Amino acid sequence: MFKYTFLFLFLFVSKEGFSQVLTLDSVRNKIIAQNPELKMYQNKAKAYDAMAEGTRAWDAPQIGGGFYMAPYNTMYWQPQSTTMDGITTTMPAMGNFMIQAKQMIPNSSRLKANQRYQQSMSSVENENKNASANNLLFLAKTSYYEIQMIDRKLVVLEEAKKTIQTMIKLGENKIAYNQESLASIYKAKSQAALLEKDKWMMEGERNQKLYAINGLMNRSKDNLFSVDTTYNIKNYDQANIDSSMILTNRSDLLAMDRNIQTMQLKQKAEQTKSRPDFGIEYGHMFAFGGNPNQFTLMGMMSVPIAPWSSKMYKSSVKATYFEVESMKNQKEAMVTESITMLQGIKTELSSAKYQLKLYKEMILPALQKTYDVAILAYANNTGELFMALDARMNLQMAQMQYWDTMSNLLKLQAEYEKQMQIY
Repeated sequence: MFKYTFLFLFLFVSKEGFSQVLTLDSVRNKIIAQNPELKMYQNKAKAYDAMAEGTRAWDAPQIGGGFYMAPYNTMYWQPQSTTMDGITTTMPAMGNFMIQAKQMIPNSSRLKANQRYQQSMSSVENENKNASANNLLFLAKTSYYEIQMIDRKLVVLEEAKKTIQTMIKLGENKIAYNQESLASIYKAKSQAALLEKDKWMMEGERNQKLYAINGLMNRSKDNLFSVDTTYNIKNYDQANIDSSMILTNRSDLLAMDRNIQTMQLKQKAEQTKSRPDFGIEYGHMFAFGGNPNQFTLMGMMSVPIAPWSSKMYKSSVKATYFEVESMKNQKEAMVTESITMLQGIKTELSSAKYQLKLYKEMILPALQKTYDVAILAYANNTGELFMALDARMNLQMAQMQYWDTMSNLLKLQAEYEKQMQIY
């Protein structure tokens, strides 16, 4: 389409040295494997799984020991004998040393409900990880596409700069024969300087995009690389969209589903608090003064249905119900928003493709012919430098607009893939 485009592109890439070429697939794989944000979600899921392993544990047993019903006067810890009217009366010793053990036995149904609730939380984090990966890959794709388009625009600038430099040399030769004006020469030189300024700005922007991708891959910003020169135009503008596709593909919506399931399991766990816990307590008493040893054995049961204690779990069950309904409403709103956005993206994709077609088939060929005629006329002394210069700049501007439109098209594709979670 553009004269010498591929030659200039090769020369531009060559000046980057022998840096590593990373395809978009390679970038994606490195982000998924190395990004610390994704590792965070993995570790959070493992943490919830580890917590779930201990949810069916009982409370620790309680043990104790001490004096039981022992008088303050220690003399009564031994039998006391008294003699009155020749009759000896023996008073038995008083007091005991007691050891005691107590174990609460939690309701098994509540333990199972809590375990299911804790186990479900890791699935939420796994889907959150996939949703985060989708967002990170969208950022990587847009930066990658922008680098590809900047490379092509730099080729356009380099070609325009060389052409203008040729015009300047030709014009300076004509000045000696009074066939050119200094004003036209200075205008051409100013245009060459502007092209150099644009080149430096684009190269700076290109480096920023490289740093951004390196950050997403968790690599040093100094690990520069080259991008693949190929890109694919896809027919997303012709795709059919329905809510089932979004619900199936989108991890943030799947995370919402998992979250709803988790809250429902939490609600069931709260409901099991209406069931009693049990306990057993055993005590052994070592009696003082030769008295027989004694024991105590007691069973216990909590009464959670008491009005003053049931309010807590009943209110929690009610609150959880409304949280679940709120999440369902949020999910519905997200689906509606995505469908609306996707329809808009499809329209923009069709428009961008049509614009590219106009540029390729009509605008650029016409401007190229205009420039060819103008530069030929100038070379044959039948045209003016400013006319050839304007024709060259108009062609360059249209070429830049073509790549801007292509960049917009690729970003729209990336946005579509983000909404549909197409890696």
